[in-house]
Amino acid sequence: MLNLLKLQIVVLIEKHKKVTDVASELGLKQPTVSFHMKSLESELGVPLFQNRSGRVLLTEAGQALHPYALRIVALAADAERAVHKTAGRSRFSLRIGASAIPSTEFLPPLLAQLNAQHPDLEVTLQTSDNEETLLSEIRDRKLPLAVIYGLRPGDDLFLVTQLKEDEVVLVCSPGHPFAEQSELAPGQIAAEPLIQLSEGLALRMFAERWAELNGIRLQSRVVADSSQAAGRMAEAGVGIAILSRLGTNRDMEAGRLIVLPLPGQVPDSPGLYLVQRRDHVLTEAEQIVVNRLTVNKPGN
Repeated sequence: MLNLLKLQIVVLIEKHKKVTDVASELGLKQPTVSFHMKSLESELGVPLFQNRSGRVLLTEAGQALHPYALRIVALAADAERAVHKTAGRSRFSLRIGASAIPSTEFLPPLLAQLNAQHPDLEVTLQTSDNEETLLSEIRDRKLPLAVIYGLRPGDDLFLVTQLKEDEVVLVCSPGHPFAEQSELAPGQIAAEPLIQLSEGLALRMFAERWAELNGIRLQSRVVADSSQAAGRMAEAGVGIAILSRLGTNRDMEAGRLIVLPLPGQVPDSPGLYLVQRRDHVLTEAEQIVVNRLTVNKPGN
């Protein structure tokens, strides 16, 4: 019989490729997991698992079963959440992921509106400076939704909705020589110390691509782990930085930073995207948030 536990094992074998890791995640002993694997193969009458170089892989039949197992496991989790929600006010909740820029510049007005209109809705915001970390959490079903900053994710596993366009700009302190110039050349920027962002962040990849297109090499003076930290250092006069216009609007309006357009050839700018798995069934709480994000976009 195709019970939920056996289907969970199929999903986790594809994820971990090791019976020991599957047993650990499920809180079972390894022989118990192996028993259920053999039992499932016996029920279906075909081999589903194969050992190769110390790893356990799905056979062709196992791969055919895998997408159905994913959907059933996801539906079971959604059904459990839906039942728990009816148990009381505290159960009407969800988690949503967000990278740094949307968590500080885009989502706060949305969350304030949701709190006013749905006082029984409890939202947990999980933030990460690394957009790939959030995508991985959605891929592994650890997060149902995330608002990320970057280029549109190309993985067909994801359902992606663009929420807001952005422009990547050059920023400096009001006392920097660039503040008095209306037009810059790429070579001038290459000659200045740059506050660079950590590897893997969308704005770091954009800056490197911009430099490549314009045939220059950026002088990295210091590396910041977030765009907010880079902005504070630029404000203090540590150097210039290549950041998001959306993320620097308040500093520009307050006169703390000067914002200038990037010269030369400019690659496609990142934007804000709502990301979820295509096969994820939204709970009522998640649907409320998705509707608010995609129909009444804050700031528009």
